[in-house]
Amino acid sequence: MGTVLKLAWRNIWRNRRRTLISMSAVGIGLVLVIVYGGLMSGMLGEAKNQLDNTGMGHVEVSAPGWRARRDVRAMLENPDAVLAKLSLPEGSEVGHRVLARGLLTSARNSQGVEVHGVDWSEERQLSEYLRDVRQGEVPREEDRRGLLIGDKLAERLKVKVGSKLRLMVQRADGEMGAELFRVRGIYHSLSPNISRGRVLVSRASARELLGLGNASHQLVIQLERAADSESLAARLRAEAGEGLEVRSYGELIPILRTMEQLTDSAVVVAALFVYLLVGLGILNTMLMSVMERTREFGVMQALGTRPGGIIRLVLAESFWIATVSVAVGLTVGLAVTWYGSEAALMDFSKSIGESMDMGGAVLRSAFKTRFSPVDGLKAASLVYLMALGVGLYPAWRISRMRPVEALHSK
Repeated sequence: MGTVLKLAWRNIWRNRRRTLISMSAVGIGLVLVIVYGGLMSGMLGEAKNQLDNTGMGHVEVSAPGWRARRDVRAMLENPDAVLAKLSLPEGSEVGHRVLARGLLTSARNSQGVEVHGVDWSEERQLSEYLRDVRQGEVPREEDRRGLLIGDKLAERLKVKVGSKLRLMVQRADGEMGAELFRVRGIYHSLSPNISRGRVLVSRASARELLGLGNASHQLVIQLERAADSESLAARLRAEAGEGLEVRSYGELIPILRTMEQLTDSAVVVAALFVYLLVGLGILNTMLMSVMERTREFGVMQALGTRPGGIIRLVLAESFWIATVSVAVGLTVGLAVTWYGSEAALMDFSKSIGESMDMGGAVLRSAFKTRFSPVDGLKAASLVYLMALGVGLYPAWRISRMRPVEALHSK
C-alpha cells in the first residue's frame, strides 16, 4: 500500500496547476462551509444565550392570563413558595419581579414607562444592563426611594443622578398610586427600547406602591444551556398544573424559533451547494487525469497489473487530493471562526448602531462566529468522503477498459 501511495503522490503533481486548482476548490469550499455555519450559529447563539440583554428568561412563570393583559391583579400570591416547588437544573439563575405600567414625571417632561420591582442582587444576574451602570450606582437593598433609569430616558426627562422623579401607577385595588423617587443610577442597555422605557425600583417599593402585599407578577429562569428551555418548560407545566402559566423563550419570542429553523435550512442548502460544486470539480479533474493516461494504464494492465490495482492507484490519488485540501481548508476555516469569535467578523455598528431589535430578540450589530472544532470536523469529514467518493467513477471506468483498447487510445 505504501508503494501505491508514493506512486499516487508523484502522479498528482504531474500537472501541478490542475492539482492545485482542484485542491484550492476543495479547501475554499470547506472554509466557506465552516465559516458560514459558524457565523449563523454565532448569530443565533447570541440571540438565545444573551437573553439577559433584555432581562428575559429562558423560561418564565406567571399567573394565568397575566402576559396577555398585563393586569397588576393577575399575580403570584406567594412566589417564594412557587419557586420552592419547582425543580430546576443546577446552575440556573432565578428571580421574581413586580411589573406595572406607569407614568414617570420630571420637572421638565414625562414619559410612559414599564416599572420593574426587583431584588437588586437577583436582578444583577438576570439583566446585563444592571451590570452596566454608567452613572451613579445600583440602589442599596434598604433604599426604598432609589430608582434606576436608562440613559435614553434620562436624556428625554433631562435628569441626572440625584434628580427627583414622580412615578404614578394604577394600584391593584383600582386606585391611583404615586410616589417620589430619586435617581440613584443611570444604566445603558443594548436595547434602545429598554433604555428609553424601563425603570427599576426595589421590589418592596413596587409592592408598596401597587398594594400587592408579598405577591409578584413574573418568575424568571435563565439556564446555562438555552437548548434545555423547551424540556424544562414542559416539565414545569406538568409540575405546576393549571395554576401557573409557563412559557419558554421560543414561545415568548417566536422569531427565535423561526430563525433557528431558517438558519439550519440555510446552512444545509449552502453546504450541499458547495459540496456539489466541489464534487463536480474534483470529478472533472480526476476524469481528465485518468483519460490522459489511458495508454499508460493499458501498459500497466498488459504488464500484469490487475483492475483492482488500477482502482487502488486512482483512489490513492483522490486520497491525496482530499487529504491535503481538507487539512488546509479545516485549518484555515477553524482559524477564521476562532478569530471571528474573539473579534467581530462583521461589524455594522457604524451604520445601524450597536444593536438591532428583531421581534423582541436583541442582536449585537457586530456579529461574531461560533468557534466549534466539532462542527468543523463534521464538515471536513463530509467533504473528505465526497472527495474520495467522486474518484470511484474514474477508477471504475478505466479498470473496465481492455488493455488492447487502452493501448490504441489517443
